Amino acid sequence: MSPRKIKVGIVGLGTVGGGFYDISKNSDDFEIVKVLNRSSIKYETHDVKKYQIASGLEDLIDNVDVVVETVGGTDFADKVVRSALKSRKHVVTANKALIAENGVELLNLAKSVKKLLLFGASVGGGMPVLKNLEYHNLDGISRVYGIINATSNFVMSKLSKGMGFEEAIRIAQKEGYAESDPGDDISGKDAARKLAIICAFITGCLPKLESIPITPLRIDKNTIKTFDEMGMSIKPLVYFEIKSEGAELWVGPAAVPKKSRLGITEGTENCLIVEGKSGINSISGTGAGKNPTAYAIMADVISIARGETRSVSFNDTPINVLESHFETVKNVKILKPFR
Repeated sequence: MSPRKIKVGIVGLGTVGGGFYDISKNSDDFEIVKVLNRSSIKYETHDVKKYQIASGLEDLIDNVDVVVETVGGTDFADKVVRSALKSRKHVVTANKALIAENGVELLNLAKSVKKLLLFGASVGGGMPVLKNLEYHNLDGISRVYGIINATSNFVMSKLSKGMGFEEAIRIAQKEGYAESDPGDDISGKDAARKLAIICAFITGCLPKLESIPITPLRIDKNTIKTFDEMGMSIKPLVYFEIKSEGAELWVGPAAVPKKSRLGITEGTENCLIVEGKSGINSISGTGAGKNPTAYAIMADVISIARGETRSVSFNDTPINVLESHFETVKNVKILKPFR
């Protein structure tokens, strides 16, 4: 007798939730039994069966083993996650804003009810950042830096080729790589949320977003030309380094050698460099668009179905955020990575 597939419910059929529904129809590990979305149009768009449509949040939670939250934002999403965990259901989310803001409380709640709250899809889209960090951290991590906002990298790649800022944004939106309001991406706020989660995953301490120095991605053509003549490319980076007196954390544009691993990371590709006792390693993959994130959610759901994951916990112990030790020219830090 074959084992029972775990039952999954999706709250939110937007870009990511709809993508996850579409790729999950023939899974051998789980089945989508309930779906809930504010607009009924999405049910038609994704050909959701009538018996799968939940009458409300309670109906969805009562009939599943795992709740996938893909509504975005923090208000209703927080209600979804708390309600699911209190009903002793596992939760999978891609909601970086929710984890960066309420991760400590939600992970403590999950631990108290002996259920999993997984959020691998919240950092890096299609590249398994947190899973890799988990393995690297067994031997100690000293610093992590790189590109984890594909929208910003796409725009910066266009700017480096002489395109204007507004035109680059329009193309990113047209291609589905940027939201209608790309403010969080361009301001660096989205990347800062991911950096906060990375920091917490390594140290256990989740820093407040306002404690992370952020420089928006507003680079003029003269600055791009200046660094180009120096053999360097400007990239939207995040940086994390553990030191005895605290941690250096920052988000913003940084110049790297053109032929370095980060220098050749173009378009919607993400890339993180991880340094530690075991050496220097890179993690890369596509970071924008519905499919990379949808597949990352699927990976978390399958790991629950197969019993291949473990719980994590964060705390809100303040981190002493240190000033950057890198030289800065025209609001651009100069970083010379080893690879």
